[in-house]
Amino acid sequence: MKHLLRIPTLLSISVFLVFISCTKENQPPVALFTIEPTTANEETIFIMDASTTSDPDDKTEELLIIWDWEGDGIFDSQYATRKTGDHKYSKPGDYQVTMVVKDPRGLTDTLAVPLTVTSSNLPPEAPYSPTPADESICMTNKPWMKWESSDPDGDPLLFTCYFGTTNPPQQVIASQMFGTFTQGKLEYGTRYYWKVRVKDIKGNITEGPVWSFTTVDMHFGTLSDSRDGQNYTTIQIGTDWWMAENLRFDAGAGSWCYDDNLTRCQMYGRLYNWDAAMRSCPEGWHLPTLEELNRMVDHLGGAEIAGGKLKDYESLLWREVNVGANNESGFAALPGGRRYDQGLYAGLSYYAQFFSSTEYNSRDAYNLTLGYDYASTFIYNYKKAYAISVRCVKDR
Repeated sequence: MKHLLRIPTLLSISVFLVFISCTKENQPPVALFTIEPTTANEETIFIMDASTTSDPDDKTEELLIIWDWEGDGIFDSQYATRKTGDHKYSKPGDYQVTMVVKDPRGLTDTLAVPLTVTSSNLPPEAPYSPTPADESICMTNKPWMKWESSDPDGDPLLFTCYFGTTNPPQQVIASQMFGTFTQGKLEYGTRYYWKVRVKDIKGNITEGPVWSFTTVDMHFGTLSDSRDGQNYTTIQIGTDWWMAENLRFDAGAGSWCYDDNLTRCQMYGRLYNWDAAMRSCPEGWHLPTLEELNRMVDHLGGAEIAGGKLKDYESLLWREVNVGANNESGFAALPGGRRYDQGLYAGLSYYAQFFSSTEYNSRDAYNLTLGYDYASTFIYNYKKAYAISVRCVKDR
């Protein structure tokens, strides 16, 4: 009887063990999706395809999908059986598109795929047409660096400027809107490097090339007038030393300020008739002869172009447009105008005239004339009674 009771018990245990061995543990799904395209601009609709997502125990159509387009941990959709998605990004950047797949029993898998959104806005063009020109000799030690720049989309631009005597140059100005800058007074005979980085309002940046120029190797000096304590810059042109500023000495009779305005004297120098001019230069200096005027003009390339090389262009005292002006000589001629013998003033900002000590006849003497509207020089006779500017030459 005891043996009969054991048989059902063994059978129950065997059936239980068979049941346990036949029961399979549920496996999680496998997340898998593609992005098309993986890189494009913010005008593009990106397609995410998770149709290859699978589950060992369940049909693909039974799996639920949820999306996080930016990969920021905030899901942008609800769980759904649809296996595709699309998204258009508003800003350029690098994103990690994240998908979570869940099976009917709640098991999940997660996959993140990188995506890059570029800007549809094109970057600015590289700066071009530099002034001073690349590898040029700059004829002034106070240049304004200028350039051209454009943007394909017409965006406003900001410029970061670099300048110095080393290559690459150091940043000196950040994010200005103007296509020009200056570094004030530079050393003569020195090589300088500069570049411009341009940025549009969308954040696109274009680096410009490194340009260079060398300042002209000029020889300047200083003249101190012991009569009134005034100091003048002097410049060597050829073999002669010239005053690089208009004389301001009050010679008394025969000398005037333009319009009888003292401020005009301070800006443009005094005006002298020929008799006053002949006695007005400081000791050791003299009113130039006709020969010295011609020698200076010839040294600067002749009458057709010497005017531009003699005229100042940085003070803005000349009338626009100051044709051909580059002050390559360092003479820095200023348009002080003239005074007629009747007391009428004319020509301020239009013309610069300088007496010579050489007489044409008893009534006239030679003078050098420069004008705002031409780059040439004119040497001709002029009435001694009229008052014009004076530049003195150092005695040899």
